[in-house]
Amino acid sequence: MLKLKNKKSTITGLHILGGIYTKETKKLNSPKLTKRYISKIIKKFELHELGSFYYKFPQNGGFTGLVSLVESHIAIHTWPELGYLTLDVYLCNYSKDNSDTCKKVFREIIKLFKPIKVKKITIIR
Repeated sequence: MLKLKNKKSTITGLHILGGIYTKETKKLNSPKLTKRYISKIIKKFELHELGSFYYKFPQNGGFTGLVSLVESHIAIHTWPELGYLTLDVYLCNYSKDNSDTCKKVFREIIKLFKPIKVKKITIIR
C-alpha cells in the first residue's frame, strides 16, 4: 500500500473506467484477438493473470471479457452496433505503486481499437 505524505489516508490502487468510441467494428466482435492482445500487455507490464473469461454474444452482439489479476482486474464490454466499448482497469498496490502501470495498461488496450473519442474516469482508491 502507498502512504500519502502528510496525509492520514492510504492509497490502495488506481481504477480507470473508460468509454471508447471507435470505427473498428470487426475488433469489437473479436474476443480472441482482444484476449491475445490483453495477455501480451499483461506480460509486458509484468502483471500476474489468474484467469480470464470471454463471452461472445450471438449475431454480432459484441463480447464481454474479464481478466482476474493478482493485482486486481481488467474488464471489457463491446457494442459493435454502436461503435463503442467500455474498459475497466483496476490495479491495486500490494507491494508497489501500480498507478503508472494502470495508466499505461489502459492506454495500451485502447490502442487496439484506434479510438476516435475516449471518456475516462480515474478513481484513486
